[in-house]
Amino acid sequence: MRVAAAPIILGGGVTILPIVSRELRVAARRNKTYWLRVAAAAAALLVCAWLCYGVGMQQPAANLGKTVFSSLTILAFAYCLLVAPFVTADSVSEEKRDGTLGLLFLTELRSLDVVLGKWLATSISAFYGLLGILPALGLPLLMGGVTPGEYWRTALAVVNAILFSLTAGMCVSTLSRDQSKAVLGSVVLVLGLTGLIPGLFVVMESGFFIRPFNQFPTVALASPAYTGYLALDASYRTGPQNYWLSLAVVHCMSWVFMMITAVSMPRVWRENPHESPMRHKWLMRFGYTAGWKRVYRKRLEQNPVFAVAGRLRWPHFVFWTLVCLVALNVFWITFGYRQNMSSYQFHQYFSHALVFTNRVWITVMACRFFLEARRTGALELILTTPVPVRTLLRGHWRALRRFFVLPIVAIAVLHVFYVVVNWRLANLQSGVGGMLLQSYLLAAGSSLINFLTDVLALCYVGSWLSLSLRKPGFAVLYTFALVILGPWTIGYFLPGLSTILPASLVVRLNTNNLLRALFGTGFVYYPVARTLAWVSKNLLLVIWARSKLRRHFRSAAAQTYRYDKRPFFSSHPPSPKRSRALEIESLAAAETSTGH
Repeated sequence: MRVAAAPIILGGGVTILPIVSRELRVAARRNKTYWLRVAAAAAALLVCAWLCYGVGMQQPAANLGKTVFSSLTILAFAYCLLVAPFVTADSVSEEKRDGTLGLLFLTELRSLDVVLGKWLATSISAFYGLLGILPALGLPLLMGGVTPGEYWRTALAVVNAILFSLTAGMCVSTLSRDQSKAVLGSVVLVLGLTGLIPGLFVVMESGFFIRPFNQFPTVALASPAYTGYLALDASYRTGPQNYWLSLAVVHCMSWVFMMITAVSMPRVWRENPHESPMRHKWLMRFGYTAGWKRVYRKRLEQNPVFAVAGRLRWPHFVFWTLVCLVALNVFWITFGYRQNMSSYQFHQYFSHALVFTNRVWITVMACRFFLEARRTGALELILTTPVPVRTLLRGHWRALRRFFVLPIVAIAVLHVFYVVVNWRLANLQSGVGGMLLQSYLLAAGSSLINFLTDVLALCYVGSWLSLSLRKPGFAVLYTFALVILGPWTIGYFLPGLSTILPASLVVRLNTNNLLRALFGTGFVYYPVARTLAWVSKNLLLVIWARSKLRRHFRSAAAQTYRYDKRPFFSSHPPSPKRSRALEIESLAAAETSTGH
């Protein structure tokens, strides 16, 4: 039986936090609230069962509980730090763009009422998803290898992490008006405090790995992931005060984000018509100079979509900042490991945060043009002109190439640098560079190929979802989850894939002369198998999204496109009668919902 939340009432019949009470009652009546918990719990149980079946056959039973607990903990933190920022990133900025935020302040509501109400409305689903994972996190207690104290400390750190992510996203959303900047700012703030900033402090405190690194930097206490690391028994025994201090710092930062949101919201929703944009802001956004005007007019004559989609200047600064961080990461894995092995833990935080930040930024740029065009109505105006769909897509892709090509070339050069320098250092130090050259080439080649196909898949899928989704605000999250986060999670939890293959097939793959000559022994366990699977996934997504864009662009832009139950990669579009029937049905539903 579903019971609605009661309003919070003080003596005398005074209701406090009315928006919070309303949102709790609304959430109690939504089917999604209950199904989300069931889905999260089912996913956690499925992962637990898979690990027990796949990994349990390869290691002693005494270690199984610890392995399952570590894997579920990583899954929970990935959910908190990679999904939660998207949930609240556009909660307030959307209201500011639509001009509806000021209507709330025309009432007797206080800023705290509005902030808590908006935060709860967007965050309660994420909390319920985590609520379904926590019981599954306790299953390893029954297997052994995990203490009750370790479980409760980890559960507390996970809840603290999702509170941190949701409040950080809300704070950035309040200070931003543009959706792409709000999403990127939320992810950068969360992942920056989680891994990027602690990693940079490690590099600076060690003098770029010239001096030995013996202790963690103080700034790492603000990392939710580091709090989870300190919750483990091995770390907690050496310094229990570090865990509680880190937990308190992260929790206090969550309340600081909430206070900043409550203080700034009444001030940022207003627009002063007498304010003129400062020149340096125009230079950062558009490069508003005489040369820029000439280039812009030339592009308008060639392809107006390319001119509009590629006019921004500030994305180039973001791209090259990320390239500099990639260069630092290459320097770390080339020289840092040889100088200081104790920095491994912080390099893991830094590299994972950098990889996901790069992918999120590419996703934002892939979705940005169509999302903005739909919001302003520019897409409808473009489609009323004789500009063909092929020309529109070509202009969008020219703009994306202008943003991506040079940074991608720089990243490719960094991969070559990694192979050459590691090979030479291995020859100078131990004379085994020739033996390790194959592994260096494989590591760099697989990383570069994965990155290139990720860019293609994110651009195609992001373009299609930002064009076709009924709720465009979820386009960035769905694209990132479909192309990166979902497959990464599946790949992380498939270490025991060979256990479900027939033994005869495993033996044949491991003893095949051609495969051994190309990839060495243990082909099934070699990274090339994962690279091939990842690239195949990206290419399939590219084919699917490209076919959708070419065949259903206008219907998706008019919001008359419907995801039917045909096969995922079916090449046969619906019949003209069927297409017309779907369009009439969609228009009738739209008129009914608007009351016409």
